[in-house]
Amino acid sequence: MVQQNEIFDLEFGTGKIRVERFEIPEQTFFKVEFSNGIPSLTLLRATRINDEKFWTSVPEGRQKLAEQVGPLIQEYYLSKTKETCVTTTV
Repeated sequence: MVQQNEIFDLEFGTGKIRVERFEIPEQTFFKVEFSNGIPSLTLLRATRINDEKFWTSVPEGRQKLAEQVGPLIQEYYLSKTKETCVTTTV
């Protein structure tokens, strides 16, 4: 069965971004389209040798942008988790 990718919109600076989550075995990627003409970005959450997590662009080279967008994606998922907890406890 084919699973549809999740797509959601977030605020970014003075514009918006459209984020599409897709998975390749054992790895989750996010493709980001910007409303203000910035070229699209693909990023993922990676782990350093010391188990520290960080956001990085794929291919490498747009690290600064990945570090700006990644936390917005993370906050989106954290807020979804909080909503689920509130809904199930009410």
